[in-house]
Amino acid sequence: MKAKKMIAALVSAVTLGNAAGISAFAANSENNTADKTYNYVALGDSIAAGFGLSDGDITKDPALVITEELLANPVKGAYPAIFTEYLEKLGEERGYSVKGTNLASTAYRAEDIEKTIKIPGNKGEFASQILDTYVGEGASDVLIPYHDYYTKYLSEADLVSIQLGGNDIIMSIVPQMVYGENPVLRAAGTSLMLTLFGTDTETAIGGGLMIIDENKDNITSEDFIEAAAFMYNVSENADALVDESASHVKGVVEAVKELNGDADIALVGMFNPYRSKEGSEEMEEDVSDILGSIYAAAANAAAESEDGLTPSGKQTADYVDGLNDKVEKINEINAIMEKYNDDEELQEILDMVSEYDDMSEVEELAELISASENDPSKEELMAVLLKYDDISELQSVIDIVRKYDDVSELSNLMTVMSKYRTANQAATEDAIAAEVAAPMAMQMAGKNVDPQMRRLNEKLMEVAEETGATYVDVYDISPEDDFDPHPNANGHREIAEILSNTLSDLIKDRMVVEEAHEELPGEEISDNDHRAVGDVNGDGFITADDASYVLAYIFGARPLSAEEMKYADVDGNNVVNIVDALMLVYYTGQFNIR
Repeated sequence: MKAKKMIAALVSAVTLGNAAGISAFAANSENNTADKTYNYVALGDSIAAGFGLSDGDITKDPALVITEELLANPVKGAYPAIFTEYLEKLGEERGYSVKGTNLASTAYRAEDIEKTIKIPGNKGEFASQILDTYVGEGASDVLIPYHDYYTKYLSEADLVSIQLGGNDIIMSIVPQMVYGENPVLRAAGTSLMLTLFGTDTETAIGGGLMIIDENKDNITSEDFIEAAAFMYNVSENADALVDESASHVKGVVEAVKELNGDADIALVGMFNPYRSKEGSEEMEEDVSDILGSIYAAAANAAAESEDGLTPSGKQTADYVDGLNDKVEKINEINAIMEKYNDDEELQEILDMVSEYDDMSEVEELAELISASENDPSKEELMAVLLKYDDISELQSVIDIVRKYDDVSELSNLMTVMSKYRTANQAATEDAIAAEVAAPMAMQMAGKNVDPQMRRLNEKLMEVAEETGATYVDVYDISPEDDFDPHPNANGHREIAEILSNTLSDLIKDRMVVEEAHEELPGEEISDNDHRAVGDVNGDGFITADDASYVLAYIFGARPLSAEEMKYADVDGNNVVNIVDALMLVYYTGQFNIR
């Protein structure tokens, strides 16, 4: 129990069980309710914030940004608000007022919140990108006060619920795309970001195509090939992402404990919003449609920028052959690296070539290796590297080989490009969607998300055990059947109910109900006696004079009559001593009873 609450308990003892004294204290003390306030704070991402419940423009959703207005009037349908209503009802029963504060931060990952709690001025990277892109440059400045909000409200919290980790997994891929230099990936990432925030497919496609159009003169076949490699490898590091996510959630728990070591912490698990069969199939189709359109447009933009289109706008045979040749060279380098188990010396060669300015340096390196060493692996690698005429193209290929675990699937892309280069746009989009966008579609549709969420929950249970937090299992809330990953109103009610059931005993331990004191034997105080315990001199007030009477008695300066003794025994233990005097001193120094 916090110090101020122990003091509140001492002050409440002044009135014993005397009905008249209790009435006087409740009616006249402005601080009585404040001393018995239960503070609840919610941390989380857009789920806890209640994003999407308003069903409006995403840039104007009330849960998008924490403001003073939002703190004063939080989203009512979000589970922290519903849970606060439960706390208020329990508080009424146990004599406590309740203050609920929702500090959930839309588009924030656990990593972002951990940093923002610790670092003044820190802003969530993904949230900043959304605001600056779709609200206007500089709009992310509104995120700066979050550190101050966290510090203020977490410091006084009795209970903190934390629901984080999902964004670190589901959105871990999107920021890599949105923040990258590759315009094709930026376009695809933008469209996926829009879908995650509940926009329709047409709008999401439009957002990505706008980026393709803005960069159409600069998109190269290397950009397109790298983007395809990214798609094929999208789920490679799933387990590592989950472990990293759980680590950042633990960081948030520890950051909260540093601010307020006395608060109870509830670690709320994650659910998979896409685990229904219908929702997964619908999402897979939507993601394929979106990414298929963007990648088909990007393929044409790359062909156009490299003079690889016919007068009718179709990709030329030479252009497609050139693409096949590039992919073949990528696979050659990759095959050599795999053959020699990514030999460290071969990796060093790739590192060196990545820093060269022109192909003449590659030729000099090949001559040096040939003259000074008899190493078949190095000679094999150099033979492939020398097939290139342009150092930039070679370096982009090396970058793809080093970045991605599996580039063999790129051959499938070339099959699609060759087969559909003369087809209509719709057929090309469908083909690319099936061959290139499928991995991302599966990821977003939940076929890969569900195992990740289950693994994350297992890790969160471990974090709860390590940190002393209480794990709250919400995995089995009703599944969604739409594209939006946020729970609907019913899902929020279910989470609030699970919170209430899981934390009920913990909350009651905090909301201490003061036991009524027994009346003094032989000194019964009538219900009609309006003189409060503590009014030693009987003047109708509890003042410093009463404290002086008791102190004088204790130090032998003056006696107390039997009547005065009855009202001087403020702690009700049948003895008047220094404890009674100190309680009166504190009481009269802080409260003005009239």
